[in-house]
Amino acid sequence: MNIGRHILVLLSMLSVIGCVPYPRYNPEAEFTPREQRSTDQHMTTHEFIKLGMILQRQLGKPYAGRSKWEEGVDCSQYVRDAFREFNGMQLPRTVAEQFAKGTDVARSRLRFGDLVFFHTTRERVSHVGVYIGFNEFIHVSSSNGVTITNLSEKYWAQAFTGARRILLPPAERTSAP
Repeated sequence: MNIGRHILVLLSMLSVIGCVPYPRYNPEAEFTPREQRSTDQHMTTHEFIKLGMILQRQLGKPYAGRSKWEEGVDCSQYVRDAFREFNGMQLPRTVAEQFAKGTDVARSRLRFGDLVFFHTTRERVSHVGVYIGFNEFIHVSSSNGVTITNLSEKYWAQAFTGARRILLPPAERTSAP
């Protein structure tokens, strides 16, 4: 009997909880992104989404000079164009010049939006991509065009040269007059 009473109380509580109204989708509601912060608080949720959409929009685009039908892009141009569209940042045109920007970041401290650099030719740094989390980066491969690659892949792990943080946390940004 005592067990029956506990079950009855439990079922009563579940039925009351089930009556709580759930917010419905409203297509006429105006969308205003909330200024939520990620756990490391270097970007707002809106900024994560915006930069992610800009970066992924060109997935599959060929490397410069590899297609007769579509204008291609090289790695430094891809990064430069993405950040210009994202927040108006004017990054230099070459990989070496981009490597001189921002602050040095240890591989173990990478965050979404950090630039990752590689030594793929005789030059100290010759390739750049954007870290997107989960040990992956998006970049322009000469064979696959714009693609996502894991930093642990043998070729890229051996070629890794360093990383630079070019996005400041919201508290450190200066607003334009």
